Amino acid sequence: MHRNTDTVGLEPLTEGNLALLLDAAVAEAHPLEVMPPIAGAPGWNAERRRAFLEFHRGRALADQPVEYTYVITVGGRVVGAARLQPGEAGLEAGVWIGRSDRGRGVGGVVAERLRAIAAEIGARRIVAVTTVGNTAARRLLGAANSTVDGDTVTATVALE
Repeated sequence: MHRNTDTVGLEPLTEGNLALLLDAAVAEAHPLEVMPPIAGAPGWNAERRRAFLEFHRGRALADQPVEYTYVITVGGRVVGAARLQPGEAGLEAGVWIGRSDRGRGVGGVVAERLRAIAAEIGARRIVAVTTVGNTAARRLLGAANSTVDGDTVTATVALE
């Protein structure tokens, strides 16, 4: 397994790289891993692709964004996305990485960089929510203060 995490980058999401993010999602992820569910036929059909673009335009690329979204790159190639969304409990973090780059250390680098970005913008804590069955995300959350409620795991990392 190749683990060259030196080439992992985070770039702010823009209209210029949004299509590359969609291409990575279509090639490397299931729609429910990268966006809210929508009605209609399963898979990456034209309607779901449009919804993916509009989802990001309405959240991170809006006139008044509700979250900070970053394109994850490895060696300049788009492999996923990370986000920080302000909330009452702190900045909620979310990450998805395409299948081909999972298990290669990318998530750990992204988590560290998200913590640094959150600290730079003055956040006191990061909160991440995942499911009990998402072992990769739970491994990333490792030493974080976690609570389990049914199938939901909520982890909090203090930045102070």
